[in-house]
Amino acid sequence: MTLTVHESLVSLEAVSPDMNGHDQSSTVAICRTCPRDRPRSGELGLALYNEIKERLTSQGMTVMMVHCLGSCRTPCAVALDAPAKPRVRLSGLKDVNAADLIDAALEYREAASNDVTVATLPALLRRHVTAISPKRKRSAA
Repeated sequence: MTLTVHESLVSLEAVSPDMNGHDQSSTVAICRTCPRDRPRSGELGLALYNEIKERLTSQGMTVMMVHCLGSCRTPCAVALDAPAKPRVRLSGLKDVNAADLIDAALEYREAASNDVTVATLPALLRRHVTAISPKRKRSAA
């Protein structure tokens, strides 16, 4: 059996090593490896990144490429995240979803922390939600 390694098209300058180390703003993280281990890996994520970065960063949001969001079976994956809100992962996105993704990120940013649900997102993206992960409560110990 021969293993083939495919290089991602995403430059490392666009990749953040850790989503949790950023400031208190809302973050949009885009997978740089979708679809994993295939030729042209990362191409779709990079296209989404280029489409949304300027618009969202001008609104005070952080947009970054990350190594994996755990949605390899349904690429391309994007996560909406903020310190006090559940993380929302969207999967199966295409470059045509860029405008809806911008709207979703802005709606997520404005939503109260206890009001983040699938209904928070634009209707066209609701079927792309593959995970909503609540934050762990820190113990006072």
